[in-house]
Amino acid sequence: MTGKTVSHYQITGKLGIGGMGVVYEAQDTRLPRRVALKFLPDELADDTDAGLRLLREAETVALLNHPNICTIYEIDHDEGSSFIVMERLEGMNLKLYMSRKRLETKEVVDIALQVTEALAAAHAKGVVHRDIKPGNIFVGTDGLVKVLDFGLARRFMLPETGQLLSMEGSTIPGRPLGTANYMAPERILQMPLDPRCDLFSLGVVIYEMATGRLPFAAASPADIVTNVLDNDPVPLTTLSPDRPARLQQVVSRLLAKRAEERYESASELREALKSMEKPTGGWSRLFRR
Repeated sequence: MTGKTVSHYQITGKLGIGGMGVVYEAQDTRLPRRVALKFLPDELADDTDAGLRLLREAETVALLNHPNICTIYEIDHDEGSSFIVMERLEGMNLKLYMSRKRLETKEVVDIALQVTEALAAAHAKGVVHRDIKPGNIFVGTDGLVKVLDFGLARRFMLPETGQLLSMEGSTIPGRPLGTANYMAPERILQMPLDPRCDLFSLGVVIYEMATGRLPFAAASPADIVTNVLDNDPVPLTTLSPDRPARLQQVVSRLLAKRAEERYESASELREALKSMEKPTGGWSRLFRR
């Protein structure tokens, strides 16, 4: 599609492709800016459910305005195909970022904290992401972290009690959508859920950043599910002894099988992560066991 003009956007190249979308770089011919256009992949172009997810992603992110969430400008159509117009980000996703170097503890905590800020903002609007993983976290060249891809997000009603109410759903009956390695137990079991499922997924991401390994990895999808539901991972400090015990404590709580045993909210997790930062700078205190 390079060189093609859709609506008032001239496509200049392909940025990436995933299971739920193909993203192109484009020049806005009306405003002096580069943007990213997200289309459904060809195999899903005629899939009604996939089209609805694209529309839901645009509608959901339109509710949110936060520096740690990728901005969506509009949803448009071209020759019968819908596409999302997003801000063009400079950098790479966390999956690629982790593959290029070992992250220092300070950076692990900083990335986790920025994702937590995004989740706190989304949850405050009654939005649960449901697909937090390294591929959906973007690390900018300026260090700014952005959460991407709200295609699987769900809206929650916020009654006066402050309790979030929803039932797990899927556009494919009997199968939750997402990546099993990062799914909370209640997501796998399609139980009633709340924002703490995102905190579980973030716990998996933090563990992976700290150790280079997934906490519930196994040889088969069935074994991964068994590990998530029934087995505790090897402590991250066993795999990476230089990591602080406090980081292990935070991750252990995030990976609790029961939602009520995790942090109550992203705001509470934020405070736990901030408590790891030393006001005068430096991280030596973290390594005293």
